[in-house]
Amino acid sequence: DTFGLVMLEAMACGTPVAAFPVTGPVDVVKPGVSGVLADDLRAAALAALELPREPVREHALASSWERATAQFVEHLHPAGA
Repeated sequence: DTFGLVMLEAMACGTPVAAFPVTGPVDVVKPGVSGVLADDLRAAALAALELPREPVREHALASSWERATAQFVEHLHPAGA
């Protein structure tokens, strides 16, 4: 999931995420808190199973459309500037 929506939905249920460290996962997963990022996906999945579920859910709930929109607006620049 290149936008991270599926991962955020899983984390909102308290399910830790295992993913490759690429665009998308690196933007939504807090390593060691809400999931594990690694080139070895099997190792990441096994490590993710050890994470407590409540911090995973708390991390996901910090994301919102309002926060995403504010972050987008912060990156806008006037044309020709």
